[in-house]
Amino acid sequence: MNKQASTAMWTAAALAASLLLGACGSDGGSKDKIDGAKGEGKAESKSPSPSKSSAGSGRQAPEEIKLAKDAKNVFEDAKTGDPKKDEVLADNQARINVVDRIITTGKSVNDLKLYADGQAFIDATKYIEEYTDDQYSWAGVTRYYNQQVKILDGSTAQVSYCVDDSKANDKNLKTGKLDPYESDDKRDTLETSRMRQSKSGIWQAYSSQTKRGAEECEK
Repeated sequence: MNKQASTAMWTAAALAASLLLGACGSDGGSKDKIDGAKGEGKAESKSPSPSKSSAGSGRQAPEEIKLAKDAKNVFEDAKTGDPKKDEVLADNQARINVVDRIITTGKSVNDLKLYADGQAFIDATKYIEEYTDDQYSWAGVTRYYNQQVKILDGSTAQVSYCVDDSKANDKNLKTGKLDPYESDDKRDTLETSRMRQSKSGIWQAYSSQTKRGAEECEK
């Protein structure tokens, strides 16, 4: 596992079942290839409501999503000045926070289907299960920066961003201890996701690509 504390233990089998059930009824997504290549995650334990869509304005942003007290996601460059691109970034941020909320608290499992579909949903499920199977979580701060959005057409977009998890470490839930951080480990990651607007107006990721130790993300 890469990086990545929990306030409660979560049974892997129950989690997997919930995720699979949650996938039913999602909008579905294609598997397009990707051109090119992860604010604070605070707020509410309440499930995020589907965002209201409009022609780029008047849409309500996703509700904030709380991680465990010892885990935080910080998002830089979260505003572009373009309403539609800002919607894409807001929903992508919500997706990341939902995944990490599940890992760090075991809650809001069914919310994943709101923000991920297709291969992105499968990949997120596997990522979560890696932690739950090993009874691990994570603690610390993960920084997301250099966020960029490209609108491909009216309902499809591509978002790329860099992830710095050098201040976040895996947490062993059996012992409560953090795994040591290796200073020579290349922690900066470039992630690129294809996203499409669902029937409920949410921008869902449906495919993604990750490049660890990316030169593009050198600070």
